[in-house]
Amino acid sequence: MSQSDLDYFTRREQAERDRAEKANDSGARHAHLAMANGYARRVKLMTETPAIPLR
Repeated sequence: MSQSDLDYFTRREQAERDRAEKANDSGARHAHLAMANGYARRVKLMTETPAIPLR
């Protein structure tokens, strides 16, 4: 994955956290936090997993 992918997922994580903070409904808040956590896991995997060289 490229740097632009990492930037995208980082921005999406923050956007979902912002939406969760502004949500009036607890179900919506939970859904937005779940999405944010998914993006955070993706970012973590992208930054901790070494790239596999292509042959």
